[in-house]
Amino acid sequence: MLRLIGNPEDITSAINDFRLSYHEDFTRVRSIAKAYLASSAPENRATRLAEHMHQALGNWGAGLRKAPVLRPPKDAAAKLISVELHHRLKILDESRLTAFGLDAIRVRAFRPTSTFSCFITFDQNLLGILHTLADVFFVNNTNVTYPMKALLLITGLMPALDSQVRKGLSRAGLAGMSGTQFLLPSDASCVLGQRICHLPFWVGHCWQEQYAEIQYAIAQSNHPTLSTEPGRVFDILLFMQQDKARPQLLEFD
Repeated sequence: MLRLIGNPEDITSAINDFRLSYHEDFTRVRSIAKAYLASSAPENRATRLAEHMHQALGNWGAGLRKAPVLRPPKDAAAKLISVELHHRLKILDESRLTAFGLDAIRVRAFRPTSTFSCFITFDQNLLGILHTLADVFFVNNTNVTYPMKALLLITGLMPALDSQVRKGLSRAGLAGMSGTQFLLPSDASCVLGQRICHLPFWVGHCWQEQYAEIQYAIAQSNHPTLSTEPGRVFDILLFMQQDKARPQLLEFD
């Protein structure tokens, strides 16, 4: 079970100290993605979303060093017009983290607002959409990091497992996050597949259980609109927590 151990001042500080351009990228692209997901004709919104996704993912490191190469926006837009892809992304966007939690014995559980009722279906959909996004936005991408960043930008569903967030999870006490290569899993039978598919439930439970404290900290920050973006909030807190010079904010019980 993931729980918040940082005080409100530390949470506010982490949000404020997170790079401003990263905040701006997320806010801009999420707004455009919401219009794309809400549209009954995705082809009318795909080009603008693809262009801004290309810019934000580039700002977040895609195409640099060992990161995957970005596809041209027109190629990504041609894939984003898919009615099936649009529908699958919309389902994840509508679920949000408030639809996921843990039961009394800390086993993952769907809340009444969830559009899912079967864990196998959810796992397959989540991992499948990551593989699809890897193809939509990148060339020959095999790692989890950037498809998860794409999913975060479009749906806000959950933290993206980049190296900083993985270090933050390791500091919180989650085993299996210290490797150097995290290939996209094909199913939830492997450790990484389980980590990805369980993370929304751990984070969703923490958000619900400590909602008042988190909302207070967000309200005191320079970015109060994050109050409706739990996936992004935990992405930021885990990212900032990897710095051991900063107070620990989250831990696994």
